[in-house]
Amino acid sequence: MTRLRQDSCPQPVFTTDRLQHLWGEFNHRFFRGALPSIEVVWSRRLTSSAGMFTSRVGPRVPDAGTARRCIRLSVPLLQQSSGDVEHELLGTLAHEMIHQWQFDILKRRPNHGPDFRRKMVEMNREGLGVTISHALDEAVLALAKYAWRCLGCGKVYQRQRRTIRPSRHRCGCCRGMLRPLSIDQ
Repeated sequence: MTRLRQDSCPQPVFTTDRLQHLWGEFNHRFFRGALPSIEVVWSRRLTSSAGMFTSRVGPRVPDAGTARRCIRLSVPLLQQSSGDVEHELLGTLAHEMIHQWQFDILKRRPNHGPDFRRKMVEMNREGLGVTISHALDEAVLALAKYAWRCLGCGKVYQRQRRTIRPSRHRCGCCRGMLRPLSIDQ
């Protein structure tokens, strides 16, 4: 049985029971019930994407157990979605379930390669609307606390955490040096 823990919910319509039912429905409809149970959790800290499949062990570790894997859904991003919250949530859950399928069934590290795209097309034939990138780019940038500008081409890199080190990292476009900015610039 899928266990769903709820810290907070983006909309009252997305109850624990409804999300649990949707995971089970998607599992049977698109994966023939092959996916093992997984914990789905709401995350207040996940701000770089709408959802994330995580595992603390590799896909080929025997008897890894389900306790080391989970699907996280972002409370801040789904709450700030200006579009159809239900559509965004369903697409995000399905997207992360494809990653779970890659990991648990195909025994591969999750990616957006050919296997992912085939499964995404299959799910979208039934109108699910799974995408590789979400429509929450503005919400992600609104949560950014740090920014760096390339001194060569002027490209700005924004992050939620201080992950860019100007002494070690260069611009991905022109290899120019990066300078920290105030987020207001």
